[in-house]
This record gives sequence, C-alpha cells and structure tokens, in this order.
Amino acid sequence: MSILVTGFDPGRDDVNASAALVTSLRDDLPADLSPLRSQLHFAILPLSSRELRGAILAQIVACRPRFCVLTGQARGREKINLERLATNLKDFDSPDVDGCQPRGEMIESAGPAAFRSTLPGQQEMVERLNEQGIPAALSNHGGNHLCNQLLYQMLYWTRQNGAGVRCGLVHIPPLPVQAQTQWPETPVMPLAMTRIALTSILLALAAQSAEGVTL
Repeated sequence: MSILVTGFDPGRDDVNASAALVTSLRDDLPADLSPLRSQLHFAILPLSSRELRGAILAQIVACRPRFCVLTGQARGREKINLERLATNLKDFDSPDVDGCQPRGEMIESAGPAAFRSTLPGQQEMVERLNEQGIPAALSNHGGNHLCNQLLYQMLYWTRQNGAGVRCGLVHIPPLPVQAQTQWPETPVMPLAMTRIALTSILLALAAQSAEGVTL
C-alpha cells in the first residue's frame, strides 16, 4: 500500500498553502506517520493546465499508489473541505502560469459531466477532524480551476485504465501569511492545524487498507 500526496507549486506567488503543507510533511514527518514513511510519496505539481495531466501521471507511474490525496488551497474557505465531486469543466477566473485562462471548456471531451471522488470514508474523516477541533466539512464543488481539473483527470484516467487507485481532493484555507500579504479578507488556517488534519486523513486511509476494507 502506498499513498501519493500532492500540492500545487506557488507559481507567481510567494506561497501556496498546499505546497507549504506537502513540503512540511515531506521534510518533517509527524511522529504518528513514521510507520508509514516508506509508503508515503509527496509531489508538488505545476500550476499549468497544459502540463498538469502529464505531471500527475508521471507520479502515478513512479510510485504506483493505492490512494491519491490531492491537496489545493481554496481562498475564501474557512474549513478543511473534502470534495465529493469533480466536474468536467474548466472555467478559470484567473490565468495559470502559462497565461492560459479557459472559459467554459470541457476537461475531457469524451468524459461525463462529473465524477464522484473515490477516496473512501470521507464522511468519517470529516467527523474525526471536527472531533479533533479542526473545522471540516464535505463539499460538493471543487471550483472550476486547477484543483478540480486535477481530480477530474485522475478519476477519468483511473476509469479508463481500470486502475485500482482511489483519489480525492482536500481543499485547505490559505495560510495566515497569505492574508497578511495577499488577501486580507480571506479566512486562514495555520500550517500546524493543516498538518494535523492531513495526518488524520492519511492514518484513516492506512487503517482502512490494513483492515482489508473493500474500497
């Protein structure tokens, strides 16, 4: 059993909360995750609509994960959100690092309108996070930018290839420093809290796998 955890490169910005989270876990693994050290793989993906699919598939080939936990920052959200759905729509409100800004385009021309996340136990994960004092909720809409594109392309690829990879998207609020320097009006969440949240999610996936739960 292996788990791939991804975040997004900051691109033109100084900070991306998801990159900060994934890099922090990679470089300073929490003690609770130490037994999983050899099974965890971390990657930072480009903020490029054109390059995103190739980048994530290269990671899949390299580590052959059982689970993919995709993380992205979500300005304006005050909770950890586990996304239920990925929609077949690119409608960027701002351009990516290549200056690309698709409006109303399909991600996959032959794909269905939406896919459901295949990450198991999301409701239980949300409940566990709230029990730990971490604001969390399920979400039905992952936006129409790169986070949604990434989840949709992963779910489309696993459907087409019959792969046993289970994928889900975790949206996290920006970091306090981003409110100070970029978005003074946005809700924030400290890195220490997002580290605890993702640790809890990864431990839940490992426990389900170890118990032989049908996924």
